[in-house]
Amino acid sequence: MKLFKMQLSREQYHKVTVVLSAMLILAVFFGYNTWKERKQYQIFLQNTYQRGFEEMVTEVENIKVLLDKVEVTNSTVQSNTLMSQVWMQAMSAAENLGQLPISHTSLSKTAKYLSQVGDFTYSISKQNAANKLMTDEQFGQIEKLKDYAETLLLELYRMEEKVAQGDLRFGEIRKQGKLILKRASENAVDVNFGKMDQIYTDYPTLIYDGPFSDNVIEGKPKGLSGEKVDMDKAKETAGRFVGEKQVGSIREVSSGNGRINTYGLEVTPKGENADYKINIDITKTGGHVLWMLNSRDVLEKTLSNEEASAKAKAFLKEQGFGDLVETYYLNEDNTTMMTFIGVTKEGVLLYPDMLKVKVARDNGEVVGFDSYSYLMAPKDRKNLTPKLTEAQARAKLSQRLTVNRVKLAIIPLPGNREQLCYEFKGKYKDNDYFVYINAENGNEENILKIIKEDNGTLTQ
Repeated sequence: MKLFKMQLSREQYHKVTVVLSAMLILAVFFGYNTWKERKQYQIFLQNTYQRGFEEMVTEVENIKVLLDKVEVTNSTVQSNTLMSQVWMQAMSAAENLGQLPISHTSLSKTAKYLSQVGDFTYSISKQNAANKLMTDEQFGQIEKLKDYAETLLLELYRMEEKVAQGDLRFGEIRKQGKLILKRASENAVDVNFGKMDQIYTDYPTLIYDGPFSDNVIEGKPKGLSGEKVDMDKAKETAGRFVGEKQVGSIREVSSGNGRINTYGLEVTPKGENADYKINIDITKTGGHVLWMLNSRDVLEKTLSNEEASAKAKAFLKEQGFGDLVETYYLNEDNTTMMTFIGVTKEGVLLYPDMLKVKVARDNGEVVGFDSYSYLMAPKDRKNLTPKLTEAQARAKLSQRLTVNRVKLAIIPLPGNREQLCYEFKGKYKDNDYFVYINAENGNEENILKIIKEDNGTLTQ
């Protein structure tokens, strides 16, 4: 009887042990899941806030470029367009700033700046609508606003670097609760924005590819010529384009219908290169190469920019393209992306006839190609004689711009249009610009600011 009681007690002991162990495991599991969910939520917050911050940086960059352009415009129509764009960028930047988890005291002056940039430029746009340009006093205010935008950008870039290095995390704000500026650490978001706000001590009361790269003419592809081609012909064209000697196999992967109908093909190279793919789209009309991308890694850089450019020009000539002029380039990941545009025998630049070529800097191979703009643009332009003389067009320019080069150019305009313009390349202060004056009526059609960086030359 005593033995049975002792055995029963042991059984109860084991049951209790099992139950407690199970409860412990469940508690650990539940705690881990809770921690994991909180971690995921924290990452979600960090990504959301960081995205808003990056958008705000881009918008302030756009404000700076647009205000730069305002300084060299001499057209109420162009000024109205620029001022309206500044207003929209300022409102969007203010909205993104307001969504960041920062105390109002730390961003009040920055928010005020963005608000006043928007209000002031909106008032100027209404003035422009009445066919009135800025007064000298208003121009002086624009200069001050631009200078503050430049200073603000420097602070934003400093913060952006801290975010990239992981020294500044927006997601930590919600976890820690509302920060008090005096108690915050040096890396806290409030402190950084508080320092940024100090740039407005004397604050007054109160935009990679080359020009027109994002202004592709809409509508039907006017440069698409030739008969319908079948799949066999498309594969033949793809093979010639990438080099028949290196082609292992070609298969269809993503043919589709759009503004330009294409056969979507995938090329597998021969032998040791079979581990990467080359994607290429061939137009169903005419069998033109619309787009190509070689996915191989480019691990070293042995060619100069000039050598890469020579490889690109030789490739385009081999593919049967006519006269072209190289405009801008961008170096990235041991490759160089170059933009080429058409040019007539008389030297008129044809910006809508744009091609992009990406060259690997290890061996000069073309690893990227884009002819969308080229195929969308018309090829039957007839009258390229300007009505205005160069002197008449030059008289339409802002006197602030020092001109150092003039050319005739066809540029794309909204509404599926093109326009012959005088392209004036000039300088104001330390900035370079392209100003486009309509060769028929003298209107200022566009202004582009030239951005020179270590990895290339761009325009905005």
